[in-house]
Amino acid sequence: MSKPAPLIVLAGGSGFVGRHLAARLASAGYRIRILTRDPARSRNLRVLPTLEILGSPTLYSQGSILRAVSGAQVIVNLVGTLQEKRDRTRSFEQVHVDVTRNLLQAAGAAGIGRYIQVSAFGVDAPARGSHYLASKARAETLVQSSALDWTIVRPSVIYGMDDGFLSRFTNLLRWSPGIFPLACPHTPLAPVDIDDVVTALITLIGRRSKSREIYCLSGPEIRTLREIVQSIADLNRTRRWIVNLPDWVSWLMGALLQWVPHPPFTLDNYRTLKAQRIHPGGNPGSATRGFGALGIEPRPFLDRAAVYCRRFRPDGDGEEDLSNPGITRLA
Repeated sequence: MSKPAPLIVLAGGSGFVGRHLAARLASAGYRIRILTRDPARSRNLRVLPTLEILGSPTLYSQGSILRAVSGAQVIVNLVGTLQEKRDRTRSFEQVHVDVTRNLLQAAGAAGIGRYIQVSAFGVDAPARGSHYLASKARAETLVQSSALDWTIVRPSVIYGMDDGFLSRFTNLLRWSPGIFPLACPHTPLAPVDIDDVVTALITLIGRRSKSREIYCLSGPEIRTLREIVQSIADLNRTRRWIVNLPDWVSWLMGALLQWVPHPPFTLDNYRTLKAQRIHPGGNPGSATRGFGALGIEPRPFLDRAAVYCRRFRPDGDGEEDLSNPGITRLA
């Protein structure tokens, strides 16, 4: 009798990264179990022959999570949110810290040795009041204090097909009245392609040796948020006058918009952006590593964004001018 394929549990697997990772894992022959509070978000993945979906609003509670992870060889924690709900039913502490704690306890009780935590870029920088980064840092502390064979992955802002980054700015630009006010325009970012992040995760999942390592996964180019948004506008052939907002106006925009339903920007988003620091290949003098340690060469932002943005244009095709001298290439 042949040995069954390894079972990989994807906590939060119905999200952007989880959906892409599940499809690639299935192609590689793994069995996948997606844990989600909202199984409807995974309906497009039900065609995968080796996929199982467990969905429940109370799935990550201590009473339910042990059964949910039983039999797995590896747990990948992708659970996360960029914004808290105003009624505090989905706070950063609940989503990032409490879920991580319950997953770690369940993994230990079930005898699951391998655990991968997908965290966030900038966790090791001064949080500057960012509750998002502070909660991610507390979750990392729990992971590093556990007896499991853990790996922490800190991706930069991730873009790709059906993401919440290119598509969000595309829609905001499209519906803006000729002028597009941009908060925190000078924030340095190193956008990373979803396919590169998924390749890194699959490489880590397939490793047999113990790790206990941290990987900072950033794209090969540093761009300001202004340069990124301008590139998205150009790729979508959307003519807008992008206005750089001064810092105090960016703060005020976050403070006001956080009170509207489904806010496009909050005060905590502002604080998170202000905390961003780009460290190519991991932070100098620290134990972090980058794509290079996994044998992966991340792809340039414009090359990949041009492909993804074609679906937003009426013609769906066309030649792109990918030249942009206003970037700093990483060595």
